[in-house]
Amino acid sequence: MSAALHLDHVGPVERTAHRLGLALLRWSETRAARRVPGAGPATGPERAAARLAHDQRTALEARHRSWDRLASDVPRLR
Repeated sequence: MSAALHLDHVGPVERTAHRLGLALLRWSETRAARRVPGAGPATGPERAAARLAHDQRTALEARHRSWDRLASDVPRLR
């Protein structure tokens, strides 16, 4: 799930956050590539597969948090 904003609604804070996010993503990818001997930077298909796996994990974690929040709001039946 992505939260896309129309370009008219993007301000300097959002642009800065986006730039920081991309910089952190690149930094973590290069750091991960340094840790694995012989592994270079991720190529297009490898990066896309890794990104898809990450998005699936975060979506599942978000669903679990939502379920937990909903379950905490419902009184328990005995």
